[in-house]
Amino acid sequence: MKILQSLKTLYESFIDKLFPTDIKCLLCGRDLPDNNFFCEKCEEEDIYNEGPRCVKCDTMIKEGNLICDDCKNSHRYFEKCYCPLNYNAKVRSAILKFKDDNARYYAKPFAELIYNRIKDENLQIDFIMPVPSHKNVIKRRGYNPPELIAKELALIMHLPVKQALIKNVDTTAQKTLSYQERQDNLRDSITRDRKIDIKGKSILIVDDVITTCATVNACALLLQKSKVVYACAVARTTKDWRTPMTQSQEKK
Repeated sequence: MKILQSLKTLYESFIDKLFPTDIKCLLCGRDLPDNNFFCEKCEEEDIYNEGPRCVKCDTMIKEGNLICDDCKNSHRYFEKCYCPLNYNAKVRSAILKFKDDNARYYAKPFAELIYNRIKDENLQIDFIMPVPSHKNVIKRRGYNPPELIAKELALIMHLPVKQALIKNVDTTAQKTLSYQERQDNLRDSITRDRKIDIKGKSILIVDDVITTCATVNACALLLQKSKVVYACAVARTTKDWRTPMTQSQEKK
């Protein structure tokens, strides 16, 4: 065990030196003067998911409201979502790099951002569960991005990672679909591994981006025997009430 721990420490040290995310802006790569995630210039570009937000799905809402129209009109099987960043152009670029360019080193800072968002919520969590990916996608990509984030978040929170969900259909990528197509695309594509006991457990689902809540809601639906399900992601797409979304934005 000591040998394995030593090897893990050496590996983490190597990764930290190869990808020094603590001194580079995650979004633009600029040098940072201190241990921060983003440079001042990027922080000026509305990257944080702050201000009036839906108490259920964490999307931006008009000041004075508590819940968005989507959550009013749809049954949510999760208790609440937590997303630290807005899915603007720069954040989107970083997440796509993490997902598609083998930039696994983003997992740790992304997990830290999520933890900073939820640490004051006093959530009583039994275990963390990543949104599943189909085996073909994992083979093609080499990893499941939400799983990498979930493992890093578990280390921070001193919690186990358990996977009771299985993606058994290689569906079309959600980012290419409309709202209704996303719902239809996920139908019956995920199943629950009944060997994993979830009864009476509090579960935190981890994804990279939450757009329409279709994926995390489908996962939460399968976890109804648990005590409560929370969801989190690095970023939340925002239907800003001040600026109507274009057709291209709605399909992301």
